[in-house]
Amino acid sequence: MGFTICYRFQGQKKVFEHPANCLTPHDAVCYALFDSPAVLWERPSSWEGNYATIVEFAERLGVIDVKWHKSISHPHL
Repeated sequence: MGFTICYRFQGQKKVFEHPANCLTPHDAVCYALFDSPAVLWERPSSWEGNYATIVEFAERLGVIDVKWHKSISHPHL
């Protein structure tokens, strides 16, 4: 199984596949940050914490509107 993660960064829609059996909202935002160039500018002091904290961090760096759903395809590791 896998997930399709969508987000916006600097006005552009980004979409990528992530292989996983499950995906929490917190994880989806973290993976969107990893996928974006924003993580190169500033790293959080911790990837742990609550969902609201990581969303606030992502939005401050321009990673917004993170959404995800189960993929039809099966990405490979």
